[in-house]
Amino acid sequence: MSAIEICHNCGSNKVKKESNSIIYGREYGNGKCYYCHDCKANVGTHDSGKPLGTLATKDVQILRKACHDIFDKLWRYEKVKSRGGLYQSLAQQMDIPQSECHFGMFQRERCLQALKIITQERWWSNNA
Repeated sequence: MSAIEICHNCGSNKVKKESNSIIYGREYGNGKCYYCHDCKANVGTHDSGKPLGTLATKDVQILRKACHDIFDKLWRYEKVKSRGGLYQSLAQQMDIPQSECHFGMFQRERCLQALKIITQERWWSNNA
């Protein structure tokens, strides 16, 4: 994923790479984000400056966090499958390419679709 120049949420070209203090009041992590000055959508960056995903409005950020909270617990602590294995299972059940299956790339509808799947018991072992 390359630098973000246009906001896919509102179409603005007022997207800038900024200090993430513009969102939080102080810097967190590597201190950088992409920020739309019109609709306030934002996304953090890797240390390299590459975006962590797509710009997200506040509601999408909440949905992404909910997905991550459930999903990360499964591979980090419960170790039901590897992170990649869980994403592969989720991609199959969502009927999307695995390369598109990452919460940081999801918008509202895909987050809701993912939540419906990952809140089911042993969803990772279901056949697509």
